[in-house]
Amino acid sequence: MIKKFILFWKHFFIMVWEIIKSMRSVRGLISLFIAYMIFHGWALTFFVIGLITGNAWFLGIGTAVMLFWFGPGTPVIPLILVTAFIIQRYILMDKSNKISIKLKWKELNTKK
Repeated sequence: MIKKFILFWKHFFIMVWEIIKSMRSVRGLISLFIAYMIFHGWALTFFVIGLITGNAWFLGIGTAVMLFWFGPGTPVIPLILVTAFIIQRYILMDKSNKISIKLKWKELNTKK
């Protein structure tokens, strides 16, 4: 059971790395940055501003959101990747990324 758990997370992070490598175009990197800022980056910015200025409100909000996304069971990585795909394909009109997440997951699980 522990081996299955470790294998699942190993395949998950390999798949995430492959997807990020497939987004090497400028539009892909911009979409990845925008998606990160939507879900997690603004909280990091709040945290840094709170540290620099000593503002407890910024520090509290930034810390709360970062701790929420780092918590167990939160799907921050898949949400960022799916949002980046949508931004890249439909907002930035970049059709160069032809990776399928379902096919990549099946490929990794059958590779063993």
